[in-house]
Amino acid sequence: MSPIYAISLALLIIAVALAVWRGGRWERATAAVLVLTWVGTALAPFDPTEPPWVAVALDGGTLLFLLYLALYSRRRWAVWATAFQFLLMANHLAFIRFHQLEQWAYVTADYVWGDAVLLSLVAGALWPTRRTSPAGEDAGSKD
Repeated sequence: MSPIYAISLALLIIAVALAVWRGGRWERATAAVLVLTWVGTALAPFDPTEPPWVAVALDGGTLLFLLYLALYSRRRWAVWATAFQFLLMANHLAFIRFHQLEQWAYVTADYVWGDAVLLSLVAGALWPTRRTSPAGEDAGSKD
């Protein structure tokens, strides 16, 4: 197991645990989507001579989910997660278009942007959205 894979896997486990423990429904839903994407990508065969179409499709679906989340949940962390997921998709598309790119650069960038998405989820779980209550006081939100 490569060190970058081990670090990303540990970060996934931490992010999911925090989302389940401290997050609201959006954080938990995002954790579930990210776990499904991770497992699907890990189970898909990787051929260095061909673009990773399964990973592209799963990451594209994750981008659509995060875009919906950023638009409708009013969570600040979701905007960051969506931006990093967009960069991850741009990485995929650059590799598809310019397949002669170095494998290590493509895979490393993929993990870097994926880890940034996970760190956004960690931030969302640790610092929940605050809303103003009817009395005008701030109250933590767990929805």
